[in-house]
Amino acid sequence: MTNTKHDLPVNNTWQGRIACQYVDHTLRHDTAQMKTSVNSHVYCLVEQGWAVVQFGKNEVKITASEFIIFPPHIPPMVLSTSEDYKAICLVVSSDFILDCPSARYVSHTTTYSLLHESSPCMQLTPSEFSSIQLILKMILARVSSPNNYTADALTSLFGLLLSELMSILETTSIDLSENQSNFKLFVEFNKLLLSDFCEHHEVSFYAKKMGISTRYLSMVVKQVSHTTVATYINQHLMLEACWLLKTSDYSIQEISERLHFADQASFSKFFKRQNGRSPLQYRREDANNHSGQQAK
Repeated sequence: MTNTKHDLPVNNTWQGRIACQYVDHTLRHDTAQMKTSVNSHVYCLVEQGWAVVQFGKNEVKITASEFIIFPPHIPPMVLSTSEDYKAICLVVSSDFILDCPSARYVSHTTTYSLLHESSPCMQLTPSEFSSIQLILKMILARVSSPNNYTADALTSLFGLLLSELMSILETTSIDLSENQSNFKLFVEFNKLLLSDFCEHHEVSFYAKKMGISTRYLSMVVKQVSHTTVATYINQHLMLEACWLLKTSDYSIQEISERLHFADQASFSKFFKRQNGRSPLQYRREDANNHSGQQAK
């Protein structure tokens, strides 16, 4: 496999778009190199032992039954481990995320890590641990033994993982002692975005609904996520647009209307600026790639 910007340098990799493998104390340096693309998300479940990882500016210890998500701007780095350390790691590229109908939950599930930068590990209950472990093992099995239906299986399983994480986060209290009220606003913004991004693209809409100024909302989002409000909104719009282009029979005009763009030209201009291709080019390339995979 050639090492393009989307390739993931680990053993169990499917088409350079999603990777999953077990790691132990002998493989910790491989874990540190599991992500080359800045747009990849890394999910790690520790089954036994412990590891000390670099998370942003902090050194964090993650132990058995804990789960951690590394967002795109925070690359994983394992500093040390116990001799009995064992974890299962999943690396998902931006290309693969675009294929998932639950992709809009990706940024939302990383919120916990961002809000707890000095202690980003999620302590799972036995039931939650079993559910996450089972999903990751099924992903690992399908990455290790691909077939003609692997794409559909992995898309469904990744969506299932996101749904499970969303369910866990709904019942997880957020400790604001170290982050104060700004992070509470960030969580509120994420919730509004999930429900309103198709219809409302303006920063001012979310700021008004939250009762704060656009400037303050921009400052809060930048402080917590290291990115802008506009970038967050655009990411959600692109994920939805790509999903509709790949999986629906809607025309470009109909998709632009569903996403509440002024007209098809505005949508096409936005899509090409974000993706480098027009919506029609993107749809045709996806159809050709899909036909090629079926032919194999």
